[in-house]
Amino acid sequence: MTPLIRKHWLRLRTRFTVVVLVGVGLVSLVMAGLTYLRSSEALLDARKAQLSALAESMANRVSRQLSEVSTPARVMGTTLEVLHPQSQAQAIGLLRRQVIDSRQVFGMAIAYAPYAFDKSLEFFAPYVHRSESGLRNLNLVNPAYAYTRQDWYLIPSLLMRPVWAEPYFDEGGGNILMTTYSSPMVRDGKLLGIATADLDLQNLGELVHGLLVGKEGYAFLLTHQGSFLAAPKPEWVMRETIFSLAEAQERPALRDLGHRMVRGGSGIERILDLDGEGTVWLAFSPVKGPGWSLGVVATEDEVLAPIYALARQQMMWGVAGMITLILVVFGLVVGLTRPLQRVLNASRRLAQGDLTAQVSDVPPGDEIGDLAATFNNMVRELNRYVTELTATTKEKARIQSELDLARQIQQSVLPRIYPPFPDRMEFDLFARTLPAREVGGDFYDFFFVDKDHLGLVVADVSGKGVPAALFMTVTRTLIKNSSIHHPDPVCSLSEVNSEIVPDNEMCMFVTVFYGVYELSTGILRFVSAGHPSPLLRRADGSTEQLPKLRGMALGIMDDLNLEVGEVQLEIGDSLLAFTDGLDEAVNSQDEMFGIERAAQWLSRTQPVSAPVLLDGLIDYWKQFTGDLDQFDDLTLLTFRRRQ
Repeated sequence: MTPLIRKHWLRLRTRFTVVVLVGVGLVSLVMAGLTYLRSSEALLDARKAQLSALAESMANRVSRQLSEVSTPARVMGTTLEVLHPQSQAQAIGLLRRQVIDSRQVFGMAIAYAPYAFDKSLEFFAPYVHRSESGLRNLNLVNPAYAYTRQDWYLIPSLLMRPVWAEPYFDEGGGNILMTTYSSPMVRDGKLLGIATADLDLQNLGELVHGLLVGKEGYAFLLTHQGSFLAAPKPEWVMRETIFSLAEAQERPALRDLGHRMVRGGSGIERILDLDGEGTVWLAFSPVKGPGWSLGVVATEDEVLAPIYALARQQMMWGVAGMITLILVVFGLVVGLTRPLQRVLNASRRLAQGDLTAQVSDVPPGDEIGDLAATFNNMVRELNRYVTELTATTKEKARIQSELDLARQIQQSVLPRIYPPFPDRMEFDLFARTLPAREVGGDFYDFFFVDKDHLGLVVADVSGKGVPAALFMTVTRTLIKNSSIHHPDPVCSLSEVNSEIVPDNEMCMFVTVFYGVYELSTGILRFVSAGHPSPLLRRADGSTEQLPKLRGMALGIMDDLNLEVGEVQLEIGDSLLAFTDGLDEAVNSQDEMFGIERAAQWLSRTQPVSAPVLLDGLIDYWKQFTGDLDQFDDLTLLTFRRRQ
């Protein structure tokens, strides 16, 4: 290379470097300015959002505490709408148990309407509250008190809905700041009385005061009339309102803000502090239930502190960046551009679908060489992955198709037509099964043993999936065949068990409920081989579970040791047989559905057709389990005697 060419190359490289540095420097300055403006706005918005979220979170926390007080009153009211106490002592006992179980409740009362509790007793209003010595019982029946004219009784009785009372100082309880939740008790459109629950607001005030908002911030709580329940100054509590402060300081903006807060609004405002000194940011959120409002206050210096820190940090990084930029631009501009362009061109071809794209003419040994080698290896792996994915997708589609076919076959062998015996009007019968997987181990069946006897079967095979489905098919066939030779359910299941046990190498078993119903008499003889006993709903709505009978599941040992049960079904009586997928289902709180919940639902349900009944129970079961995946098969069979 001649000196002239070398000098020209050096001048070009220097000029290119200077242009890049100047351009990058100017762009960096502009970008730094824009970044600072946008970042400062973002930080301010983030800080405001943090304050708003803090206010909303604290308001929700207060709402939850209030809900822990309102819920017992609603539960008590709902209970007494259905269950009328037999004596005054029983009513007081209900109150005491509810107060003991509800830690947030200070006291509870049941204020009956005149003559609603006892036709010979005009007024009855027991009250149970906490004290230092334990629970105390009081009777609010006092001519001077006249509880039926008190706001806590009168307002909910007129509105016919629960209400929160305005907070007050309970002088009889030691000048405690209290509030009361009143829930009306209504039966057949007529007011029975009011169930109340009291909340000691001292703990609530301490909760609000304990909220940390920076070093100098605080939180406060307003009633729906604007009175302070918790305030930065103790002398403001129930003695000042946000409107009285606004009038005293001649601040119309504070008055308007107070109106927005007590009307259930939410937001964040930059205002003078409540005492009129210093600028602060106030975030407020409504407290659901009583219509209160919670405010969170932070000083402006604390709110803007991240922005000040950002300015200092960006200045330091800007100076350091410019120095670093001068040092590295010259080496990077020439050294990186050419090989990176080759990698970029190959990446574009790959993005356009060219799976043969490769990076060439990039020497190995540095990061760019490693990048090129990694890119080439990635393309090879991508080709291999596409090939494997294509084969896997085909195989998965084939398996899914076979499982769908198996599900259709399994469902087709179970009786699904309603009514199953159109010419028989003596009974209403239907069954449903919901497998947890594509195929399941639960099954049901119903068939005529002879002209006067109907067989009913509900069973649950251990395990899930294809093995359980195959075992289910064999067991169902054996039960149906054995019933022809053995009308007695014990003999029938014993014969099935003797067929299963010798060849049961996988040690699978099946629990079975098998009943034989006699149409002429309405008598059901049944056995339960390790299976849950069905629920029986009488025509009058009473519900019970049939006795648990002795019996071993099929497939375990030779001797089932079965016990026979017998029950008389009257006209209008219904039977619900099920597998453990019903009572052992859980919700997101790990609560089990349980037999009792199913029995209560069944007792409340009016007589309907069998499919409608099962659909309703399944919907109720799904509402309980929510979005949780079904972990066990569910099978339901209902039978109702018509004639």
